[in-house]
Formats: sequence, C-alpha cells, structure tokens
Amino acid sequence: MHSSNKDKGPAHSERTNAALTKAALVTSLVVAILSNPVSQQTERIPPRSAQVRRAPRSDEAALDLPDDPTLPALAEIRAASSAGTILAPGLGDCPIEFILRGYTPGSRATLEARAGDLRVAVKVYADDPAPEAELYESLASAGLAGDSGVRVPPLLDWVRGLRVLIIGWLEGPTAHELVKGGQGARAGELAAAWLRRAASLPVRLGPPFGAARVLEMAETWVATLASADAALGSDAAALAGRLARTQPKEHAPRLVHGTMYARHVLDLGDGPGVIDWQRFGQGPLELDAGIFLATVSRIALRHEPLAGEVARAEEALRAGTRNLLDERALAWYQSVTLLRLAAKPVGSAGETRLLASGKPDRQTLALSRAQALLDQAARLAAAVC
Repeated sequence: MHSSNKDKGPAHSERTNAALTKAALVTSLVVAILSNPVSQQTERIPPRSAQVRRAPRSDEAALDLPDDPTLPALAEIRAASSAGTILAPGLGDCPIEFILRGYTPGSRATLEARAGDLRVAVKVYADDPAPEAELYESLASAGLAGDSGVRVPPLLDWVRGLRVLIIGWLEGPTAHELVKGGQGARAGELAAAWLRRAASLPVRLGPPFGAARVLEMAETWVATLASADAALGSDAAALAGRLARTQPKEHAPRLVHGTMYARHVLDLGDGPGVIDWQRFGQGPLELDAGIFLATVSRIALRHEPLAGEVARAEEALRAGTRNLLDERALAWYQSVTLLRLAAKPVGSAGETRLLASGKPDRQTLALSRAQALLDQAARLAAAVC
C-alpha cells in the first residue's frame, strides 16, 4: 500500500521542506565554487549545469579569507564571492553569507555558510578528504545522521578536486561551554552517551590509533616542550618514558574520534552531537574518553572556581560508562593527552593565541600553563603504575 506525504502528517512535510531548502543552499554553494573560471582552469572540473545568480558586491563586503596555497578551495570561494554576492535561487534568491569559524594554517579551515536561517559547514582541506567523506557515509548508514538522538553531521556534498566537504550544521552548546556554565554533569553525560553508542558501531574505517601511535606523537610534544624550557623538557621526557613502560593492553579496536575534545561534543537537547572527524581511526574507547577528560580537567587549571563542575563531569562520564571502560587505560590516555595539551601553550599556535589575548608576560604564562598540565599528567601516570 502506498502512502502520500499528506498521509504522513505535518512533521514529515516539515522535514521534507527542510531537506529541500538545505539542498538548494548546498547546490548554490557547489555551483558557485565550480563555476569560477580559476577553478575550471586549475582543477579541470566542469561547472554544474545550474546557473549561478549573483548580486553586486561592494568592496567593503568582500570576503576576507586566509591566503593559503595549501587550501585551494579558499581561493575559489573568495573568487566566487568577489564576483558578486552568491544567491540561492531555491531560497527566494536569499544571499549566501560566509563566516570563517576555524583555521589551521597548511591543514584545514571551516566556514559557516548561511542563507537566512539555514546554515551548513564548508570544510576545506590540504589533504584528500575522501576518507572522512566515506566515514560520514558509513555513520549515516549506521543511523547517526538523523535529526534526533546521538548523531554526527550529515555529509551533504563534496568536491574532491578542491578538497571540500559540505556537511550539516549541528547547533548546541559544547561540553566545554556546559562546564563553564555550571552544567558539568550534563557534559559528562553527553560524552558517556556517545561512548556507549560508539561501543556498538560496526564501522571499521580508519588507521590504527592506539597507544603505540600516541607514543610516536608524544616525541614531538616532548621536543616542543624542551625547546621552550629545559626543565619542562626534562619533566616531559620523564613522563613519556613512564608512559612507554606502562602501556595499557588493548583489545578489539573500535571507531575512535581521535580528538574528542570537550569542544567537539555538542548538546543537541535529546543527545550528543560529535563534530570534526578528520583524525578518526581504530583504537580503544579509552582514547576518546581520556581525551575528553583531559580537556575538561584543563578548564579547572585555568578557572579554579570550576573545579567542582569539572569533577561532576568526570563523575558523570564514569557513571555512564561503568563496565565499559578500563580505568587504568583511561588514566593512561588522560595522562598522555595532558602531555599533548602541555605542549600547546608553548607551541607556535599557543603563542599566537596568547599574543592575540593581549595578556602581559605571555611567556611566563605559557610556561606556567604547560607546567601545570605536566604536573597533572605525572600524577595520573603515577597512579597507573
């Protein structure tokens, strides 16, 4: 028996209309980017058949994006925008606005594309994003790209030649914001809900991502700390040595996010949303849980009055993953992540952020933050032994 949209009720119609408007925005974005003459010449990609509609753009409204030759899509988006405001014909010629939301030089950038109340994320990369695109498709097949419950952003479209992904926009406070806002328990509950779902996922994509790989990465973190301060380098080397001697035993690997920072876990109301999957792999769930706890605990080091909320987040995660995680392995991954975080304040990106903050005596502040994170990591590592 066949049923019509009318039979399915207003909720179905609303979802259908939302999907159509989102498709109109995505189509307008992709057509505009691929219709740029520079893109056609350098990437040898034929433009899609739809016509790009534009409105005149003033010099003051020109899109300001980083000039990064490793991210060719940024130049194409800038060129497409500079030719005139991009209009979305399927949305009543609503203008499409771009906002730069994140940028890692030589690696990736994230832009928000907005047309009226509709938003999508445009992610551009230096490397081929095909593995991440495949992951999003696999997660969608596992039921995680819907509009309720535990979920990830859906993949809406992608342009391999320009290394661009266009994905759905998930809206909600991050776990980091929840802790700072006095809702630490909620933050921990969201992370636990994701870990429980990840434990049953059949997705087997991604490279090995366990203790051995993390220890290889740790060599770079130790070197960064040593170049900033000899004493920090000595403490970091001692910590890395202890972690190498106490590697946890690992069992059947699962899909891991790889950078499950508190800011990558969102509160969507009826469950968590987990974003930014470019570092995914196959490893132990304790990896993601340890990363989450390390980034949450860092909040208390910078904002001591929030220590109680941090403790409530940790308690909620442990309560929600009881009999799922190995406590010794969890402490190990939390410790090694704190080593990673300790290198950030004294690295080039950390220096840039401190410079932008305008805080006095920035070098002393960076060294102090690194030492506090190392001390906490050492305490956890000692408990693992």
